[in-house]
Amino acid sequence: MILKKDFKQNVLITGSTSGLGYYLSELFINDNYNVFINGSSKPKLERAKKKLEVDGYACDVTKPNECSKLINNARKSFGNIDIIICNVGSGSSVPIGKEDPKEWKRMFDLNLFSTINTIDAFLKSPQKSPSSVICISSICGHEYVPGAPATYSVAKSALNTYIKVYSKYLEGQNINLNGLVCGNILFKGSVWDKKMRLNKNIKSSLMKDVPVKRFAKPDDIYRAIKLFTNKKNSFMSGSLLLIDGGQTRSI
Repeated sequence: MILKKDFKQNVLITGSTSGLGYYLSELFINDNYNVFINGSSKPKLERAKKKLEVDGYACDVTKPNECSKLINNARKSFGNIDIIICNVGSGSSVPIGKEDPKEWKRMFDLNLFSTINTIDAFLKSPQKSPSSVICISSICGHEYVPGAPATYSVAKSALNTYIKVYSKYLEGQNINLNGLVCGNILFKGSVWDKKMRLNKNIKSSLMKDVPVKRFAKPDDIYRAIKLFTNKKNSFMSGSLLLIDGGQTRSI
């Protein structure tokens, strides 16, 4: 990988071979950051690396030992990691009441331990310079959202609590931890894109609960991330920023 001479910072984004993570990678690259991508599928990773012209490493971040390899490879690629975006997660699960222990564990691995494993591996690396970690969470972990799987909602709620609690410890390690509590995000290939292809009326039904009357775009998420990564905003620690178009009602 050829590093940009006038780069701003080095960014590692988990779950970035497709979906929101891929779009965030594009936005960071366009804004002159060095980006290191990650995904669990090696073929998908290689395709994304070629398209984005960046380095990356294929591994499953729900497995602690693989996260250590991810951090080591990212540091080999561009040295210190200035920003980590913990983006791995999934809302695809069984209907409420249909859960079993295996499904609970799977959803907690994806939506909570993928973040914990990544941060733990980073803590064990030799880096000492300040870093910023941003977790992508969901309004489903902030309040009850009708139709959302219980496994997803509870796992994201645990992630939100982890951010609030663990940020206190990480500040002593020169790591600033915050989270984005996201509402419905629309982009090509997203869950809502697929749902609207099947049911054109779903948008009007959903927008009844969203005062701004639109979905979030990857650009909205990116701008919120930049709020956290701005060194002038380092006083923001353990913050959970709602970015939901006014959908939630809790305060």
